[in-house]
Amino acid sequence: MSSLWAILNGGESSRYGSPKYLAARNGESFLDVAVKRTIEASNAGDKIVVSGGPPLSAAWDVVVDSPNFTGPLAGLLALVQLAMEAKNEVLTIQPIDMPMVLSEHLRFLHDQALHNEGVVVAESQLSKDRHWVLASVHCSQYQDVAERIESGSFRSVKSVWASCACDFLALPDEYLVNINYPDQPV
Repeated sequence: MSSLWAILNGGESSRYGSPKYLAARNGESFLDVAVKRTIEASNAGDKIVVSGGPPLSAAWDVVVDSPNFTGPLAGLLALVQLAMEAKNEVLTIQPIDMPMVLSEHLRFLHDQALHNEGVVVAESQLSKDRHWVLASVHCSQYQDVAERIESGSFRSVKSVWASCACDFLALPDEYLVNINYPDQPV
């Protein structure tokens, strides 16, 4: 079975002040960095999508966020529904604003979800901060996740994953930097 690899790019980037996918790291846009590392992590036959933008004229498939929700939950629901319809074995999600994540980190998340048949979330090794949007989901969890979101009982990705009793995969802290402001060091 194939996997779905998603770059979560929704949101207005209000704290950042401009679309984050256009922000640059070492001369490459956050989007180009995310696409490159996803291609490196994925297998032949896997599908890579961007959730929430950029415009549809782009060279990659864009998944429109669910119109019934806002924020990351709208993107997560659309991605889970797509993975369910396509019968993808694992859905791996990365936020656009984590340009330091490496392809091997994405692969570790993917493989952990595949072997444990559950939800796996990235966790910082030292600080134990949990990066709720950097996650992988096994197909056995898709229906449950979709139903939890559609119930309207959860306000954040964190609350959905926490209700699913997810596993955590410790990754080096220096790679899990979330960029929220344009002057923040990358």
